[in-house]
Amino acid sequence: MIISVTQQHIDRGLKGSCTKDPIALACQDAGMKKPFIGPYVISDNHEVEYYVPEAARQFMKDYDNDKLVFPFDFELEGY
Repeated sequence: MIISVTQQHIDRGLKGSCTKDPIALACQDAGMKKPFIGPYVISDNHEVEYYVPEAARQFMKDYDNDKLVFPFDFELEGY
């Protein structure tokens, strides 16, 4: 599945949050019930885990460190 992180997700996201950051919001919009974002895995309702691609890890790091980030897409393999 392709996850699209939009400018709206970036604007509404909360830095340092595992459930309300832009990637979590994008995963929720893509159909996940209860996304939880970690540095290496994304889980849905703490049951199913998916590997976080490098581009998404870098986005999280930049976002949490107040660096300029832009909308992007990434593939969540196995979803």
